[in-house]
Amino acid sequence: MKMLIKSALAVSALVLGSQAMAQIVLYEGEGFRGRSVVVDRDMRNLDRRGMGTTRSIVVERGRWEVCTEPRFEGTCSVLRRGNYPNLSGVLNANISSIRKADPNRRYDNEAQATAGEDYQYRRRANERTTEVPVTSVRAIMGEANQRCWVERREAAPADPGAALMAGILGYQVGGAPQNVERCRTVQGKPAYYEVTYNFRGSPRTVQMAAPPENNWVVVNDRGEPRM
Repeated sequence: MKMLIKSALAVSALVLGSQAMAQIVLYEGEGFRGRSVVVDRDMRNLDRRGMGTTRSIVVERGRWEVCTEPRFEGTCSVLRRGNYPNLSGVLNANISSIRKADPNRRYDNEAQATAGEDYQYRRRANERTTEVPVTSVRAIMGEANQRCWVERREAAPADPGAALMAGILGYQVGGAPQNVERCRTVQGKPAYYEVTYNFRGSPRTVQMAAPPENNWVVVNDRGEPRM
């Protein structure tokens, strides 16, 4: 009998522990842009957290039930761990309440998270960041199999909206690749920009849709770029 009680308590502790670790981040804009709110407990009315609209979500841990009306009413859907850059396939209205999904309940409406990496370079909830100076910027020209580079000032001006629309395209530890030659002539617009910076003495390179306006890159405490 004592063993049964201990086993039941252990299972209960595991369930409560997994629920306590649950966390979800709500963004006011699509593509994880704009102001964000971190939620780690049930919220009967999101308006009280100052979140008037929710257009994208990242479920970092656990499963969550989101509803279109306060107090978990209206149309509801369950979100699993993953990225939801827009909610068009989740709900057709704004989210007004949210709570941890019951692990013992079966839900009919459970949305599928995207397989994309839109969130990869977005700043995480409560993540500390700092700015580091850029050491070099190269504009990469040509088609994928015929890449070459020119200095930033030699290329056509970048589209001001490119950084907002596409942002960071890739990242690597180390300096810019040496297998790309300098362009003999400059034609067309850059395919992207290679931006190099130093983090604690280590060179890093990030590929960006547009060069940083102020010659600084935002990074986390591991030196990874953030938007």
